Amino acid sequence: MTPIPKDETKRQRIINAAIKIFAEDGVSNGKIAKIAEKAGIGKGTIYEYFSSKEEIFAAVFEDFFSQMMNGYDRLGSTAIDPKTKIEMMFDYTYDSLDEHLASEHAAEWLIFLEIFVQGFRDQLLGHGKLSFSNVLKNMYDLIKPLINEGIKAEIFRTNDADHMTFILFAALDGIGLHYFINRDYYDKEQLKKITKEIFLNGLLTETGKGA
Repeated sequence: MTPIPKDETKRQRIINAAIKIFAEDGVSNGKIAKIAEKAGIGKGTIYEYFSSKEEIFAAVFEDFFSQMMNGYDRLGSTAIDPKTKIEMMFDYTYDSLDEHLASEHAAEWLIFLEIFVQGFRDQLLGHGKLSFSNVLKNMYDLIKPLINEGIKAEIFRTNDADHMTFILFAALDGIGLHYFINRDYYDKEQLKKITKEIFLNGLLTETGKGA
């Protein structure tokens, strides 16, 4: 018998509701019944899409990071030179956090660290419904074409695209985390300027610096 196709819109409603419940109650304390109520569906309907709370958590985890990467993906696809793309990625990291934290969805970012730690702990213990490292690797792959583009144009001094991609992603992710925690203590525009100067001066060849 052919399985009945799932309603992707309903699945996304469940994920969105779970994000809100996890933000309100925490990942550990968020209940499926409350997620169902928030989504406006019956508790049994959730099990048509997710076999367990852990599977919902995995979907939320992937959705959270996918949304975060959309902006980087758009910038990477823009028809501009690789140096400017990286500069814009750093600007985007700071600006998007400010924009999101000023919106009605700000509370959802409070679960960022909990999601991050929970996902990694589950993977280490073998309890998770997804590979934390594979999710991150998929995100690296969104940035890697940009690094290859810079190498091909001979404006990046490295020929090691894999490790350079890791370093750029780690820089963007780390900056986002620390700015999220301590943004009130620093001048954002100055942070942007210094971040780009430090990162690009170490990455660019002499040709790249003149680009």
